Amino acid sequence: MERVRSGARTFGELLERHEREIFAYALRLTGRREDADDLYQETFLAAFRAWPPPRRDHERAWLYKIATNKAIDRERRRRPTVSVEDLRLAAPDRDGVTLIDLASAIRTLPAGQRAAFVLRTVEGRPYREVALALECSEEAARTRVSEATKKVRASLR
Repeated sequence: MERVRSGARTFGELLERHEREIFAYALRLTGRREDADDLYQETFLAAFRAWPPPRRDHERAWLYKIATNKAIDRERRRRPTVSVEDLRLAAPDRDGVTLIDLASAIRTLPAGQRAAFVLRTVEGRPYREVALALECSEEAARTRVSEATKKVRASLR
């Protein structure tokens, strides 16, 4: 009897299972809906071209890695800009810091630190998954998140 895997067996299943979270990640990385749409499409196009994933049951990390790399490539081509209107974040001030302030602080991070920070702090992903997505050790992932957190806190002071 063949064992059924928990991973996606078709690209369509992969898309259905992860499209929302990858779009949300793309939006957090870019800060603009238009850029997030582009990054999302680039991510799934690259995933389609590379199908199947190199390791079953790690599709999510594989997609995060593709999205992160695409975001870094896009940033190298041009520095992304985010306007307050694009964010459309309505949140009460907390200790004088709004979500818009936080988003602005996150945008100033280098791409690798920003990806690690968003994956761990915003998305709540375990360090193991952050490390897989960023192709680094868990220790390096922890360091990137720690450095990013320090920079965000300093920026919010």
